[in-house]
Amino acid sequence: MYDALVAAHVVCAVVGFGSVALSGVYGGFARNSGPGEETARYFASRGWTEWLVLPVPFLGAAALALKPEKGDFSDAWVIGGIVAWVVAAALLVHVVRPAEARIRRRSEVKPAGRRLMWSSVAMDVLFVVALVLMVTQPR
Repeated sequence: MYDALVAAHVVCAVVGFGSVALSGVYGGFARNSGPGEETARYFASRGWTEWLVLPVPFLGAAALALKPEKGDFSDAWVIGGIVAWVVAAALLVHVVRPAEARIRRRSEVKPAGRRLMWSSVAMDVLFVVALVLMVTQPR
């Protein structure tokens, strides 16, 4: 069960954050050139895979609870990972998704593209921070 939870945790993180990164790339296109054909095609879909960012800490916590050598929820790497996720989730809900909706509606496309691009960059940095914490597990 532990291995399945870790696998689900990793898959959700990679697919969710990867989707946000790709959306940020298209946000950059929208920022530079406005609502072009390629950008409109990309944003025609609502991008449900980005929501896979949200279950990441819950799957990680469940895996940590079942870890054979019992993980400690008070370790610095666990707390740091949770903090990174909280900030990333807030960016997803309050900046990324609204910017995508504006681009989809072709409303304020260039400013929305800029917000989407930079919030995606911030989420990518948070993903890398969390990844380093998970791999190194500093106490």
